[in-house]
Amino acid sequence: MNRRESRQFTFVISLLFLFLPTVTAQDTAGGPATVTTVAAMAADAALARAEVLLAAAREGKLTDAQAEEAAVLLDHDDPFVAGIAEWAIATKVNNENDGQVERWPGSNPPAWFVRWARLDGDFLLAADYVRQATVWGIHRDAGGLLSSAGLIVRRAGGSLADAELRGLAADAVGPLRALLDRLQTLQDRLAAQIAQTPGDLSGHRRVWLAARHAARTIVLANPAIDFDQVAFVKCHPASFPNITGSQYPWGHKPGGDIGVQAGLHPGDPVRDVLGGRLGPGHVHGIDMEWDADRVVFGYARQPRWPPPWDTLSGDYAFLLRGDQPATRIFEVRLDGSGLRQVTDDPYWSDFEPTYLPDGGIAFASDRSGRSSECGKFSADHTVINLYSVDAEGGSLRRLNDNKDIDRYPHTLDNGLIGYTRWEYQERHFLEVHSIWTMRPDGTQADALYKQHMSFPYGLRDTRSIPGTPRLVSIATGHHTLAYGPVVVIDPARGINDPSGLRIVTPGVVPQEGKMAGEPVAEGGVRDRGGVYQTPWALSDKCFLVSYSYSSSTRANGFALYLIDVFGNKELVRRERIYSCSFPLPVRARPRPPIVAPAADPSRAEATCYVADANQGLKGGPHGRIKYLRISQRIGWPLDEQVGAMRYIPGNAWEKQFGYWEWAPVRVLGIVPVEADGSAHFTVPADTSVYFQALDENLMEIRRMRSHVTFHAGEVRGCIGCHESSSQTPRAEGSRAELSAGRPGPAATLAALTRPADAPSPPPWGAERLLGYEHLIQPMLDQHCVRCHGAAQPDGELDLSATRAADGFLQSFRTMFGLRPAGAATAGAPAAKTLVSVSNRFSNAAVTKPLEFGSHKSVLVRVLLDDDLHRREVQLTPDQWLTLVTWVDANAPYYDTFFNRRPSDSGPAVRDVLWTGR
Repeated sequence: MNRRESRQFTFVISLLFLFLPTVTAQDTAGGPATVTTVAAMAADAALARAEVLLAAAREGKLTDAQAEEAAVLLDHDDPFVAGIAEWAIATKVNNENDGQVERWPGSNPPAWFVRWARLDGDFLLAADYVRQATVWGIHRDAGGLLSSAGLIVRRAGGSLADAELRGLAADAVGPLRALLDRLQTLQDRLAAQIAQTPGDLSGHRRVWLAARHAARTIVLANPAIDFDQVAFVKCHPASFPNITGSQYPWGHKPGGDIGVQAGLHPGDPVRDVLGGRLGPGHVHGIDMEWDADRVVFGYARQPRWPPPWDTLSGDYAFLLRGDQPATRIFEVRLDGSGLRQVTDDPYWSDFEPTYLPDGGIAFASDRSGRSSECGKFSADHTVINLYSVDAEGGSLRRLNDNKDIDRYPHTLDNGLIGYTRWEYQERHFLEVHSIWTMRPDGTQADALYKQHMSFPYGLRDTRSIPGTPRLVSIATGHHTLAYGPVVVIDPARGINDPSGLRIVTPGVVPQEGKMAGEPVAEGGVRDRGGVYQTPWALSDKCFLVSYSYSSSTRANGFALYLIDVFGNKELVRRERIYSCSFPLPVRARPRPPIVAPAADPSRAEATCYVADANQGLKGGPHGRIKYLRISQRIGWPLDEQVGAMRYIPGNAWEKQFGYWEWAPVRVLGIVPVEADGSAHFTVPADTSVYFQALDENLMEIRRMRSHVTFHAGEVRGCIGCHESSSQTPRAEGSRAELSAGRPGPAATLAALTRPADAPSPPPWGAERLLGYEHLIQPMLDQHCVRCHGAAQPDGELDLSATRAADGFLQSFRTMFGLRPAGAATAGAPAAKTLVSVSNRFSNAAVTKPLEFGSHKSVLVRVLLDDDLHRREVQLTPDQWLTLVTWVDANAPYYDTFFNRRPSDSGPAVRDVLWTGR
């Protein structure tokens, strides 16, 4: 035990010996009490009034006059009355500070605020125990208090047993076991007191509170808590309650600092590290260096606040981005010395940094120059990718090329970077927020967990659990911030196996979507709502966390806690004005291994190989796969002049005719597959690609509905046509030999006996996006409209180039079941949909072979299977390749983006071509 814990242990023992005789005296008063005392009635009335004030505060209706009344109740001798009154005032202050402008404390705060702000740590600790009891209503239920006391004993016992397993000092074991015995005695005395005086709830609550104080000493004695200081971030809570927009410098009001608390008691002193040296602003993400002497953090300077535009609605991102300084990465020693700026982009923001084992720094940034593929048409939200710099802030490197979002990077104990990947790749935007890992140089990026699980929607702020391969994370919604229950993840259970997810805080649910997994075996923390964020694992049983009692998407009042799987929950720090997050124990920890770089910047491409493209294709003959198609979904551009150049009009989250995909597509080309199923080929570096397995007719057998980036000189292999496999392919020959196209004499895969193939580009070129009007309609005009024209089309299938009122050519509408506006049966669906496409709102499930695409499309099948069409329609090889490629690309119509800010200030026009950025 450290000095603070030793003093607390002595205090608790004294408290118990003082308290127990009082209980014993009540126990021998002779028979159950049947008369309610005047004091008990007065305490009950005060408690009821405090509850009324708390209810008013939660509804945003606590007046200043009522706050004065609550301040008076802070001095009540019933700790529950005082604690609930404190909660009412805190709720008022937090809620009224939740706008764009900070209301409290103000230049001349009222007396009630001053009284509340001066409450000491002992009061706040007891008040938090009151909160934990009050949310369950046990403060008004003698039986509930007694049951809870039993849980307190059980949880403390679990913590002590864990502490002994972790090597608790021999001289501490005896006193702590004695304290646990006295805690059990206290529970017994509470039972006796309830039997004697069942109506004395105030007295029962005091016994319960004494039990909570006693259990804290046991919980904090765990050897996993082997530090005396905690660093953390204090700032206003996020003002924009949506992940799309939470990256901005204006996402929080200015205020706060990096704090270092000397101890784990809420009353222990806190020293500010920055002390205003960076000017008004806030901290956005932080990480502790391995030697625990310094931190790296994002900081948004906010010298002009509030800005001239609303920061809460998300409607003014384009204007705010040009007005507010970008967030930059900084580093500082915990003693306040050595403050230095690491990144300095004038426009794009850098945040959420993490130290790399070699001393470099990885971070999230919106430097990608892309727009989010969701939101309303007027939105200008940026896409976030991962970058790194060396220890001096130089050698900027983009680690990935996700057209969507990669965020929350944290270096794991194995030396890899763990992060959250968010994908819009022919799947529902809600469900794919999975955990990925990559090497520090960006190579070997791959899904680790939840790539094809529907729930929970997201896993964010994932860190290693020391000494294990497991991870701690927050289960979240899609739109929400990184708030939710604390979970432990065991990827070894299976990349998509819900049994690999265990919930440490089962009383908390994600703010959006369902939950998966089961509570930890020990039961976990018994909350009743609220949300957690930014967990730090001290062991596989014990965690530092940030928690708010609010379940709202605009949750505030976050405080720091120590929690464990046994259900213990102990307050560490609560600020009056600011929320607390990112608790970091100030202790040295092992530096992860330095993973050797696998990239070679001197090369322009990466090398890939497939062991057997037929693997994973059940029900078909081996050898069916003859080619692989390599494509790229193009992210929506965003720049300083135009803002977001959107692809989908209107609200992108709504189903719209003609937009079966989230983004247009570029086809890089096809490569051959050998008779044994192997393939060996190159792909452009730093390009997010996906693959399709094709048969001898160049028709899709199976589609990858995810994407991956390869770096220059990287060599990657996969076992076959699959999704989310934990298996690795066989590859004979060294990495250098494979990269050079010389696999070595031991190679047994046919494709590895020759140099890697370069993708054969499509007839229209690899630099032009697929577009219906320039690729498909000319073929229809040549081969189809003579029978399926606008006038009396055969089979009521009008494949003409007539422009419909919605802007689409009628031929495209016909393919998806819409008749011409002037037809006698206008509005009625056509007999058939001619093209089979995936649904961009489908779930996260693994794509099945032949689930959609050219093999499932009437438009293609009729050319293969119908005698008349085989005679009448003679496509050239290039035309055939164009047709099936377009179908397999999910039948995109447009190959351009909208310019919503044209030079003539007119309405948006779709005239932005992809430039290869």
